[in-house]
Amino acid sequence: MVNCCDSGETTDTGDSLNSEYKSAAMLEEYQTRFLKNVRKVIGQNYLRRRPNLRILDMGCEPNGLQLHEMSKMTRGEVVGINIPEDFPTPDAVTTAGPRVQMFRMDGMKLDFADHSFDMVVSANVIEHVPDPTRFISEAARVLKPNGVCYIETAPIWTSARGHHIMEGMVANDCPDEENFRDDGTVIPDWAHINLSREQLAEILRQKLRPETCEYILWFIYESGDLNKTPWSRIRDAFHSSFQHAQVMTAPLANIDTALMPTDQQEDYLVYGFHSVCRHRAAGPISRRLYWRLREWGL
Repeated sequence: MVNCCDSGETTDTGDSLNSEYKSAAMLEEYQTRFLKNVRKVIGQNYLRRRPNLRILDMGCEPNGLQLHEMSKMTRGEVVGINIPEDFPTPDAVTTAGPRVQMFRMDGMKLDFADHSFDMVVSANVIEHVPDPTRFISEAARVLKPNGVCYIETAPIWTSARGHHIMEGMVANDCPDEENFRDDGTVIPDWAHINLSREQLAEILRQKLRPETCEYILWFIYESGDLNKTPWSRIRDAFHSSFQHAQVMTAPLANIDTALMPTDQQEDYLVYGFHSVCRHRAAGPISRRLYWRLREWGL
């Protein structure tokens, strides 16, 4: 079995190691990237000094693989929550492993006490929750003083491709479709904001199969899967909920800026973001002592 810390030591070999490598290989590319980012945040924020980190993954992947890999970053407990009715499945619980707990729970109303976790993480979730401001405030509430919250996602609604219709989604739900591309040539940039359902339908019907058109139109205008919150409101929620919030944005290349809405351009230039947020320890404390405590991992 591979040691759960970052020391690189192992206590067993053979089939158990092969199983670990197989588990990691089954992760999607975006999951591997997210886990790499989480490990980086742990290293950069002195959390390695807390070997028994308790980590909460808000809106975790439902199959347990991502949680299993995350549990290797700590000797402590990893908790994953999500909202599907069948979550968590017995197979997911087995895959996640003995130091992982999984609960069916709404991220906007966490059933955990204040200051319960050393780290709160989330990937590709916040654009789907009905109230992202409440989601962020709940993450802040359950985080311990000097703990770290790391949230990342893309695309957000106000970006050029914020419709969230990705090639993989179309391939899964409309397998006979051969002409969809998520590059602005099929769905014009910002069409989900600029165009009505009827206007976009007219464009799509010239390029795609009828069932693909209906699927895209339903997802954008009727499914309720996207909260359609402007980027600036999400950014402000981080700064309102955390004493220290570092929010870094990523643009999208090869967009048609002539199609950009004109009312709030700062919203529309952000494709995605990642945030590293924390609270300072309560009570009177000097800035020098605060940073010394961080160095000690306290």
